[in-house]
Amino acid sequence: MKFLHPEFLFGLFTLAIPVIIHLFNFRKAKVIYFSSTRFLENINQATSKKRLLKHYLVLVSRLFFLTFLTLAFAQPYFPGAEKNPQAETVYIYLDNSASMTNQVDESTSGLSLGKDYIDRILKLYPANTSYKVLTNDFLPFSNTLKSTRDVEEMLTQLHESPMARTFEEATSRLQSTSMEAFGEQHDIFIITDFQRSTMGQIRDLPFDSMSQVFISPILYPAIGNVFVDSVFLSSPYLIASDKNQIHVVLMNTGATDVEDMPLKFYINELQTVSSVVDVPAGKTFEMVIEITFPLLEVNKCRISLEDYPLVFDNNFYFTLKTENLIKVLEINASGEKTPVQLVYGNEQLFSVTAQAVTNLDYSLIRQNDFVIVNGLETIDGSLSAELLNFLQAGGSLLLIPSESPDLASYGRFVPNLKIAPPETTFTEMSPPRPDDPFFTAMFEELDENIQMPGARPVISWAGEQQTLLSLRNNAGFMATFHNNGTVHVLASPLNEKYTNIHRHALFLPIMYRLATQSKKVFEKLYYPIDEPLISLTLDSLNKQDIFRLVGGSPAQELIPNQRISGNRLLLEIPANIITPGFYSLILNGQTKATLACNLPKAESYPDQWTMDEIGDTFKDADNVVLFEAKDADNFSNEVKKNKFGVPLWKYAIVLSLFFLLAEILLIRLL
Repeated sequence: MKFLHPEFLFGLFTLAIPVIIHLFNFRKAKVIYFSSTRFLENINQATSKKRLLKHYLVLVSRLFFLTFLTLAFAQPYFPGAEKNPQAETVYIYLDNSASMTNQVDESTSGLSLGKDYIDRILKLYPANTSYKVLTNDFLPFSNTLKSTRDVEEMLTQLHESPMARTFEEATSRLQSTSMEAFGEQHDIFIITDFQRSTMGQIRDLPFDSMSQVFISPILYPAIGNVFVDSVFLSSPYLIASDKNQIHVVLMNTGATDVEDMPLKFYINELQTVSSVVDVPAGKTFEMVIEITFPLLEVNKCRISLEDYPLVFDNNFYFTLKTENLIKVLEINASGEKTPVQLVYGNEQLFSVTAQAVTNLDYSLIRQNDFVIVNGLETIDGSLSAELLNFLQAGGSLLLIPSESPDLASYGRFVPNLKIAPPETTFTEMSPPRPDDPFFTAMFEELDENIQMPGARPVISWAGEQQTLLSLRNNAGFMATFHNNGTVHVLASPLNEKYTNIHRHALFLPIMYRLATQSKKVFEKLYYPIDEPLISLTLDSLNKQDIFRLVGGSPAQELIPNQRISGNRLLLEIPANIITPGFYSLILNGQTKATLACNLPKAESYPDQWTMDEIGDTFKDADNVVLFEAKDADNFSNEVKKNKFGVPLWKYAIVLSLFFLLAEILLIRLL
């Protein structure tokens, strides 16, 4: 047993006072004269014994009363395991991720229970204690010490966060923001649900051994969860007036099958699909949604599930855009219409610009996905520089030579270029190799006996390359070089004198594949909130432009960190601020893009660490106390027991009052 205020034990010297008083009272003698006392002798002796017993009992009662009253002021207690009962600063990490909205019981969520824990902590410590409270948002609030009133006010405004933090991130942040004074003693409380998918590997705690760490897991009943794992299109291109297919992949994390779960699909907040689905336990289920009506240029889509008790991920947001065309620029010698323009004539898939080299706007090069140099005898220095910059930025270039190309200018793009030996007749091409990745899924069935086009090459090349088409004599006709971008090259001009490939059925799928591969960055249908960087391709960007994001629920407006590189806009989304939903990217009052944001998938896996696993992790840490509280009252009692031990001052007060009452009864009744 120990005393919180041992200086009050000097009050035990007051025990001498009643002893002295009683000794003086015992010495007093009162003589009473009677004519004859021989008849009162027996009564006199009996009365003296009774009075003496009463005096002793009163003395003992007064001594016990003073003893226990003194002990009550000294506040005795049985010490707990805590080494630092007098800590003046307390640091708290509360996991407020979306998974903490799971229900601990029928009426309490994990986040509500965590806030109740903090409320009990505030009541356990003296009023002058200072606190630092860290949440997943890593807000500036957690960087300075706060009073009890400040923390109470913060708790009233605290909501779930879209951010999930690993255990290492949270404890490292708490360490960096809280341990300014090395060697000081602190009490540290860690309140989290220990979700497997987000907690990561738990390594050694970064806290000083002088600090006492209290870990309180928030545990839920074992449940499953169904959520939208991913959404993708059958084709990367949406055609506004055609039938389009959307693939929706659902995931069931539970151990039991989910049957007849309602699912609804909205486009621009109009419900277009209402269905029920069955999702097998522990597996995914893929469904296809067909859109048979015309789409707008930008369509806000939402998939809504009715899955309980986890509801934070029941809505999934994405966008469908029909204006995401592949931009093709053809640079030719005369400006006349060529087979290339005929191939890319589908205005719903391609945006084609054709310009003669003599009237070329060089700024168009970096604004296109695919650039074709067709039939130029020489590529002058200015054009070469622009094309090399285009390739340096990851662009894709197709070189179609003229009848007599300048090898020096073409050699800047194709290594070891030579004039091909003159051929008097066409040489037939070999069929495409079925195992070539370039031709994968291009043909339903490839007939080896197919009649192939022919060619008379005017150039040849050597070096590291990917040969796409070759002639029967093993000479290359079409090849790809990868070096700071992608360069495709043909061995012959596209005219009847040198080849007939542009009139063959093979020409269109090959040119389509070249164009689609050149589209390096398609805007994603959706982005996870924790995406570190979002890249958007926009026209006519100036480095002075400042974009704003507007949207979310509740509605908000913010200016994210941004950087412009060419026609690319790079955005850093503040994950701790935005919420799932749609956001408009606005410049000068005009909407330039619409982004759909969702929670990270890891939050939707509710599996937790068990208490045994957590206990094994921290079993060698002497300064760690692990709680297994079920509610706020149990938590408070466990903290009291481990930190402050078992206080005995209440019992001392009860006993002191008992002996005071005993003294009163002895005096009045005995």
